[in-house]
Amino acid sequence: MSGPGPATAGLQPRSMPRWVFVPLGLFLCLVVFLAVGLNRNPKEIPSPLIGQPAPAFSLPGVGGAAVFNSDQFKGQVSVVNLWATWCAGCREEHPLLMALSKQPGLQMVGINYKEMQASELSGAEPMAPESVQKATARNQAWLQKHGQAFAVNLLDMDGRVGMDFGVYGLPETYVVDRAGVVRFKHAGALTPEVLQQKLLPLLRSLQP
Repeated sequence: MSGPGPATAGLQPRSMPRWVFVPLGLFLCLVVFLAVGLNRNPKEIPSPLIGQPAPAFSLPGVGGAAVFNSDQFKGQVSVVNLWATWCAGCREEHPLLMALSKQPGLQMVGINYKEMQASELSGAEPMAPESVQKATARNQAWLQKHGQAFAVNLLDMDGRVGMDFGVYGLPETYVVDRAGVVRFKHAGALTPEVLQQKLLPLLRSLQP
């Protein structure tokens, strides 16, 4: 058998430079990140508010009811529901909120979020008297039809309080404990399973 020819004699195999693997590694990381994100249930994404005091706010009650501020969370367990009459999921979950409202020692707080959409305002300010009047009438008619689940019924006309809670779609439900600390968040319509498996056990554990 003949030895290596003159052109290949003394040559060693060349290893690939390390930088070649960098794009591949980045691509694989991106694939894993996207796979995790696509398979995660957005309703289960934890809120940064969990374990933190509820956002400080003050909102008017519907129909001339007293102003409510976040200090009034203290001393009782509260369920806070962000909703609107134009929200299909809010109508879907409302019977469950009605059932919750019958639980003893529980403060039900409804925050009617951006009831008047930008397309309806026609350039008017959300807090303009005519806008508040329309939102109030719509709020009261909807709750009269579907049931008054909220002992505290508030208007968040410009959406600032909802944004402070981190809302990104309606409905959203929060639990605030007796110290005014947020203990639970659910994005989307409540279901009987969420109510029985998560919400009611937590509410029971927070009662004295």
